Amino acid sequence: MNQKDIPLITAERWIANLLEAARDLADRERQERRWLAPDRCAWERPEEVICSFSDDCVFDLFLEQNVDSFSGKQRSAAFGVRDALNAFCAATPQVLDPAATLADPRWELVRQRAVEFVGAFEGKWPGAR
Repeated sequence: MNQKDIPLITAERWIANLLEAARDLADRERQERRWLAPDRCAWERPEEVICSFSDDCVFDLFLEQNVDSFSGKQRSAAFGVRDALNAFCAATPQVLDPAATLADPRWELVRQRAVEFVGAFEGKWPGAR
């Protein structure tokens, strides 16, 4: 099997994955409960939530390939979450302390932008080109 044999992800599956990852970015209650839990799993950390949205879901490629089909609200929300997340990552270490991340106002901004992204895209994309 080579790369040509692997089907491309559909737009519907791509946005579903991104929305799930954005909900994880936005979910303060779950973050506080699981990131600080003594029995937390290795993947229940800030870095994993960031990686899931940015890398696993290939968010930058999603923007690059689809921005022309976004409404103004969607464009603003997509670039808002991207910019907030990039600013947060540029200003913090690669290995994040969960408690410090939860207390960081820049992380709160990331969560707010993730909420806006979900609101702008849920049930409203892919749209007509």
